[in-house]
Amino acid sequence: GFIIAFVLAFSVGANDVANSFGTAVGSGVVTLRQACILASVFETVGSVLLGAKVSETIRKGLIDVEMYNSTRQLLMAGSISAMFGSAVWQLMASFLKLPISGTHCIVGATIGFSLVATGQKGVKWSELLKIVLSWFISPLLSGIMSAILFFLVQRFILRKADPVPNGLRALPVFYACTVGINLFSIMYTGAPLLGFDKLPLWGILLISAGSAVLCALVVWFFVCPRMKKKIERGGFGGCLEELTSCFHLEKTCFFLVEGGVVASASRAWCCWLGSALPRGGTGNQAALGRWGPAPVWLSQAVGHQLSCSGQYQYHTVHKDSGLYKELLHKLHLAKMGDCMGDSGDKPLRRNNSYTSYTMAICVEMGVGDCKGSRSSLEEWHDQDKPEVSLLFQFLQILTACFGSFAHGGNDVSNAIGPLVALYLVYQTGDVATKVATPIWLLLYGGAGICIGLWVWGRRVIQTMGKDLTPITPSSGFSIELASALTVVIASNVGLPISTTHCKV
Repeated sequence: GFIIAFVLAFSVGANDVANSFGTAVGSGVVTLRQACILASVFETVGSVLLGAKVSETIRKGLIDVEMYNSTRQLLMAGSISAMFGSAVWQLMASFLKLPISGTHCIVGATIGFSLVATGQKGVKWSELLKIVLSWFISPLLSGIMSAILFFLVQRFILRKADPVPNGLRALPVFYACTVGINLFSIMYTGAPLLGFDKLPLWGILLISAGSAVLCALVVWFFVCPRMKKKIERGGFGGCLEELTSCFHLEKTCFFLVEGGVVASASRAWCCWLGSALPRGGTGNQAALGRWGPAPVWLSQAVGHQLSCSGQYQYHTVHKDSGLYKELLHKLHLAKMGDCMGDSGDKPLRRNNSYTSYTMAICVEMGVGDCKGSRSSLEEWHDQDKPEVSLLFQFLQILTACFGSFAHGGNDVSNAIGPLVALYLVYQTGDVATKVATPIWLLLYGGAGICIGLWVWGRRVIQTMGKDLTPITPSSGFSIELASALTVVIASNVGLPISTTHCKV
């Protein structure tokens, strides 16, 4: 039973943990290695502090354990069967890069063995109905909260001409909400290890609100001034205007070549990548002056000539930049297919420098492709500005840790619930024992999840962070906070909901 439970926890780590840090990795805020380290810590802590309540639901809430008083061995065998079936399916899904719900697996497996063992009378249908409803309600509530939060962020920060002032004002509120909700969840759950089970409700509310206010003050007086200086020193504003100006073209396009501006035409496409135009210069003169060869705007004729001759314009794309990496990824997949002709040459190559990639830009757009091009430019417009990305980077890390913590409380319990039933029946001989879930069993499940994440987690992380939709730090923050709040609320009321549904 312990071996199968470890395999189940391993499969949960390989699949479900990607829900917590997949968006952070996809937006370029953290690397895969950093995500694994953070997830290992917060999954384990969350499983210990929040996990006991959900494991009780899995252990005794779904089936009528009183029916197994005279057949304890049958209950133990059923628990092993539930863990084995759930583990096999989750490992298969991880191999196929499918982000499935570990909650669905273990609940379905538990109901399945009960139906075989005792028939319909052995299932608590009212409890099952409540859980099934939560599977539909939780993604709906999570989606609504995420949409409202991102609408406010977009309306008052992202769409402003200068988003920095509003972004700095909003930072204390975002940090306070994240910290306050997290602390309330920990204390309201009543983690016995920390003595929180003895605190009254008014005391929990007071401590949570006080901590949130203290966090907001620290962010306002220390973090915000430092962020403002960093943004001003980085000079994002001017560079960004130059960078995006080439995308906001009117009906007439001008082609910039080595000699300057030449005649306009209607069939052309060009993209800036990597280092933006330098500060201190504007327009074409800056590009032609200090930065060597000018960017090439390719008309139909010029594009055909360059693609045939193999002379492509290269731009540096720093790999540590989430924005440029995402644009590079989209261009490489969506726009580079036709630009190489029949030669089959790869448009992407690695520089000798460890910190940069280079990419040959040579795209020939036809009249029929104008709509697709416009769509791509709109997608680029939706990317976070560099200064906004800087504001939301650490905030997304914090909310991802929050999500990982909530996931540990919810899904570690799902993985370890049947093992808890197996162990307690073996120890006490009572199928309906009131003994609390042992902490070391939750730690055992947390260890299995962490190992699964390190060994196989990157497959589903790629699906969640890259393949579903492009993620930016601001949208990732909204996704993380809204879905984690939904999961934490569900953990506190004992509902084993699906974190996968909430994130997707």
